Amino acid sequence: MNKFKIEFKWAIYYTFLGIMWFQLEKYLGYHDKNIVNYTFFTNFIYIFIFILYLLFLLDKKKNFFKGNMSWQQGFLSGVILGIFAMILTPFAIYFSLKYVNPDFFKNMINYSISKGMKLENAQAMFGTTAYMIFATFSTFSFGIIFAALASSIVKTKK
Repeated sequence: MNKFKIEFKWAIYYTFLGIMWFQLEKYLGYHDKNIVNYTFFTNFIYIFIFILYLLFLLDKKKNFFKGNMSWQQGFLSGVILGIFAMILTPFAIYFSLKYVNPDFFKNMINYSISKGMKLENAQAMFGTTAYMIFATFSTFSFGIIFAALASSIVKTKK
């Protein structure tokens, strides 16, 4: 497990980033009064997640690979980070929905209905299980993409 200590540390950072971002969305009103712009705003987190992957790989390259890291090593490390982040995602979502904004789903369902979505579809889309599944697999999917891109930038140039 010591081999993956850096990945686990950055997965915890990733989890806190997600919780803080959810809090920021709520604070700025994207969960209620500015809900119309929620989808646009929430996607900006991917910029910060990519920066997190870059910082992670710089840390991994310096402190594990002793300054010499291939693209493959960086990519595999990034995928492992994605797996750890994926495992922690349901806990972050649970915390966010329970303590940061317990009305998130209610607000999203009401907004979706106001835009013409059927109640059943809105409830299916904004239910705890569906939301956790989507977020968990999105975390891993984007993790693979970000691992590949960030590894291309951070790898040791020969």
